[in-house]
Amino acid sequence: MSQARNGRSEWFELSEEGWRRSNRARPLGQLVREALQNAFDQRARRVKVRLEEDEVRIEDDAPAGLARDEFAFTVFLGEKDTPPTWRGRKGRGLKEMIAASDRAEVETVGRTLVFDDTGRHVKANTRRVGTCLRLFRRTSARERDEAVQLLRLTIPPPGVELLINGRAVRPPRAKDSLEDCPLETVELHRGVERYVERGARVDLYYPRPGETPHLYELGLPVEPHHLPWHVDVQQRIPLAAERDAARDPYKRTLAAIILESLAPELSRQELSGAWVTEVLAHFTLGEEALGAYVEKVLPPRAVLSAGPRVDDRARQLGAKVVDLRGMPQTALEQLETVVEGADAYVERMEGPPRDVVVHPGARAERLVGVVRCLSKELTGREVGVEFFERKVRDPSAHVEAEYDRERRVLRVNMKGRVRLDDPLEPRTLGIVLHELAHEAGDEHDFAFIDRLEGYAGKALRCLVERPELLAPYASPRKRTG
Repeated sequence: MSQARNGRSEWFELSEEGWRRSNRARPLGQLVREALQNAFDQRARRVKVRLEEDEVRIEDDAPAGLARDEFAFTVFLGEKDTPPTWRGRKGRGLKEMIAASDRAEVETVGRTLVFDDTGRHVKANTRRVGTCLRLFRRTSARERDEAVQLLRLTIPPPGVELLINGRAVRPPRAKDSLEDCPLETVELHRGVERYVERGARVDLYYPRPGETPHLYELGLPVEPHHLPWHVDVQQRIPLAAERDAARDPYKRTLAAIILESLAPELSRQELSGAWVTEVLAHFTLGEEALGAYVEKVLPPRAVLSAGPRVDDRARQLGAKVVDLRGMPQTALEQLETVVEGADAYVERMEGPPRDVVVHPGARAERLVGVVRCLSKELTGREVGVEFFERKVRDPSAHVEAEYDRERRVLRVNMKGRVRLDDPLEPRTLGIVLHELAHEAGDEHDFAFIDRLEGYAGKALRCLVERPELLAPYASPRKRTG
C-alpha cells in the first residue's frame, strides 16, 4: 500500500542517486563555470580557482556570501526576481557542483555547510566576507587541463580579478561594441522564466592565440561558433537545458545584427566566412551591408554566371564571371539585386543584336574553300560559312568570327581582320582554327586549348606533306610567287 503525501508541495521526490549521476557526467569546466557565474552576480572583486587531483577550490570575496543555506541544497531554489543582466537563472549551479562531488564544504559568512557520508550539517566559522567552495573528488589530468582551457576563456567583469591555478586571466583585445541590439533574453519574475526581446550591448573581442572563437553570455563562454571573434552578449541568452549551447535561430539573428552593423568595416577575409553565407540565406541585408559584401568579396567587374556560352562571352568583354550557384537560393537572390548577370552584362556591352547578313560573292570563295577543307580534315565534318557585319557600342565587344555549334556554321565578321583574299594568311588561318576548335564546346578551357593545339599541328602537317590540298585556296600572288 502506497504512502499518502499531503499537499501539492509533496507531489514529487528527488532521486539523489540519479541527480548525482547526471551531474557527475558533466565536464568539470562547465561545473566550475557555474561558481564563477554566482561570484560575478554577487559582485565579487576577486575570484580564485584551484584545480587539484583530489580537490576543486573556488573562493571569492563577494560582500554578502551565501544569502540562504537552502541555496546550497534545495534544487531549483534561487532568486525569484532577477533581471536579464543576472547570470544565474534556474537555482541549479551550486547544487550541481556539490552533487558531482564525493564530499563538499561551502564556507560562507559565519557558517560552513558540510556535505559528507554522515549527511548534511552546519558549523560556525569566523569568515567575514565571501564564500569558499571546496569540492572533493578525484579528477584526471586531462579533465583538469580541459577545464582550465575553458575557464581561461572567461572575460571577467571590469575591475574583477580572476585567477585560475594562480594565474590571472586577462581579457582579450576588444574589437568593437554594438549598442541596443534587439535580442531575445530571459527574465525571472516570481520564479517564472519569461522570454522577452530587449536591446542589449554586444561586445566583440579578438581571440587570444590558440583560442577558438566563442559565443559568451555576460563574460562566460557558452559554446564555440564560426564567427571570427568572441561575441559577448551582455544579457542572458536563451540556452539549451544543459546551458552549453544557444538556440540556432538566436545565433543566426545575432550574426545578422553583427554583419549589418559592421560589414562596411570588415575585411575581405572576415566577410568570406561561412557565417556570412548563412546570414544571407536567412536574412535580407540592408543596401550598405550588401554593397560592402559585394565590393570586398567579389572581384572587380564581377558578373554572375548565366551559362557556359554567355559566361565565355562576358569574359571576352572583360568581366569576371563568378559562379555562386552553390549558394543557398535566398542568398543568391539577394546578390542578384546588386550584381549583374553575365547575360545582362553582354547585352549591355554589345547592345541588342544588330547583325547584318552580307553576301561577299566570289571574293569569299577561297576562304569558304579553306574552311570546308580544314573542317573535313580536322574534325571529319563539313561546316557552312556565313558572313555578317556587327555594330558594337564597346570596342572590346568586337568579334572576328564565331562558331554556331547547333547549326555547324562558322560566322565571319566582315568588319574583322579575316582576309577573304588570303585565307592562308597566319592571322586568318589562326581565327579559322580557333573557331573550329569550338566544335566540342564553348569554353576556353584546357580541353579547348588541347583541341586547338591538335588542329594547328594537323593543319601544319597538311601544308608540309600535302601542299596540293590547300594550294588552290592561296592568293594568286602566293601561287605565282
